[in-house]
Amino acid sequence: MQQKIIDAQIIFTNKARCRDCYRCLRNCPVNAIKMKDGQASVEADRCILCGTCLKECPQNAKQFRHDLIRVKKLIKENENVAVSIAPSFPALFEDWQIERIPSLMRRLGFSYVSETAEAAYYVAKETKDLFLQKGKGICLSTACPSYVTYVEKYQPLQVKNLITVVSPMIAHARRLRKKLTGDWKIVFIGPCVAKKAEAERSEHKGLIDGVLTFTELLEWIEEEKIDLKQFEASEFDEKVNGDARLYALTGGMSKTASLETDNLNTSVYAMSGFNEITDSMRSFTNTSSRVLIEPLICASGCVNGPGLPKSETVFTRKENVINYAKSKSGIDAETNEIEVSYSTSFNNNAVYIVNDFNEEGIRYVLDQTGKQNVENQLNCGACGYSTCLDNAKAILNGMVEIESCIPYMRRLAEQRTDKIIETSPNGIVILNRELEILHMNPAFKKFFMCTNSVAGKRISYLMDPEPFIKLKDGDTESVEVTINHSNYNVICHQILYKLPEDNQYIGIFVDITKNITDVEKLDSLKVKTIQQAQELLDHQIEMAQALAKLLGESTAKGEELVENLLKLTQDEKIKNLRSKNWLWDTNTTK
Repeated sequence: MQQKIIDAQIIFTNKARCRDCYRCLRNCPVNAIKMKDGQASVEADRCILCGTCLKECPQNAKQFRHDLIRVKKLIKENENVAVSIAPSFPALFEDWQIERIPSLMRRLGFSYVSETAEAAYYVAKETKDLFLQKGKGICLSTACPSYVTYVEKYQPLQVKNLITVVSPMIAHARRLRKKLTGDWKIVFIGPCVAKKAEAERSEHKGLIDGVLTFTELLEWIEEEKIDLKQFEASEFDEKVNGDARLYALTGGMSKTASLETDNLNTSVYAMSGFNEITDSMRSFTNTSSRVLIEPLICASGCVNGPGLPKSETVFTRKENVINYAKSKSGIDAETNEIEVSYSTSFNNNAVYIVNDFNEEGIRYVLDQTGKQNVENQLNCGACGYSTCLDNAKAILNGMVEIESCIPYMRRLAEQRTDKIIETSPNGIVILNRELEILHMNPAFKKFFMCTNSVAGKRISYLMDPEPFIKLKDGDTESVEVTINHSNYNVICHQILYKLPEDNQYIGIFVDITKNITDVEKLDSLKVKTIQQAQELLDHQIEMAQALAKLLGESTAKGEELVENLLKLTQDEKIKNLRSKNWLWDTNTTK
């Protein structure tokens, strides 16, 4: 079994910014993106550090490991720090700025300032020599670390065709360590994120002490508040041979090695971009000729690397590099032959092993997504995988969720929509331009006591079509009306609207019969209550009047009775006085 290599996490996802867009998944050339719960993460053991996800992510959720603090610490703690700056650096600057870059590097603290192109010349020369020594078959140049990683992980049978020459970055580090005496630290600055991993490979241990991208360099300049206008023009500490400053462009290595790469040359091919590269490898797998392939993973070469800002167009960057190379072409490099080995080896066991799944498991996933039949396997690629079969394997492997299949999700949404319509308590009918019934849901059939047999008939067969005619012939987009369909003992609030693109009319019928009946009952109850209240009031008034009359008669009789009692009492008192001779009889006295 081949060994599975786990790489350091250099590209990662800022989860706070990742917003369920799937763009990185669809664009990753090796399907190294894992989707779970709408969050995209980079699987380091699958990743080739091409940086495609960094360039494609619209939310800047994909980020790479920044080493600026580490490099600053190197400079602070060491007097001797050399910098090797990649051939693509002119892509960042205007002409007047380019000649000030050496001064800028010294201002940042580097003691030795040089161009990686110095070693690129020797890498190109060594590559050409090995190619010419080879018999039939293909030779794959190895300046691009992302491409080398791709071959190691995904094309193990092609590892033997990799030319065993280090990249210009590693070659330059080896030359600097031979040239400079004492304890030196070396920092590389370039457009490539994969260089961070390349510098940490075991076979290159101790050569590179830090790797920065051009993006990090610009951040550093901004932090230091540096204005290039304050610097004078100066030269790098090394000269560069030949056309090595073109190394960052497609065909730059072949140009440096004096190998023709025009369309008429069938032995040397320079290409960039993942699709071109994989196509070339398929094309020349069984070739009987001797073919050299110069691949750069980034389309248009290193001037389009992920470690560059997105401000300038690729062709502007390309033009800047070419103009700089032309401006230096008349300057001869110093002859400084150093005995350095440019050879290296590659890992033939780094291929990523994809789990093999049995037919039953794959068939189950295809059934779930409605692709059990070959004709339903659209292979649309919207999920990020080239075929539905690959997507099924990725689902089983835990790399993506079943929701990654767009046609499946669309069908699911349509099914849910149909389910909502079919289970709606409101009646729904769809008519064509002739107001003929296309579809009815169960609630509509129940309201209007019909079956599917009325499909194709005009709506007038069931009801007065006037509201639909008004909708069809009028300028309004919708009609809202309440109608008592007495034939069906139902009162409906009707909402009718157009689907202009489909020439269809939708009717939604809300049964408000119970509500209307309840209102009528309430009104009747109110009337009865008022009548009963009035009757009670009238009764109370009559009772009060009767009581008042009785009370008046009782009072008069009482007064009469009291008067009679008083009179009787007075007569009795006089009688007693007379019996005691206390009261003279007036009649006697007379």
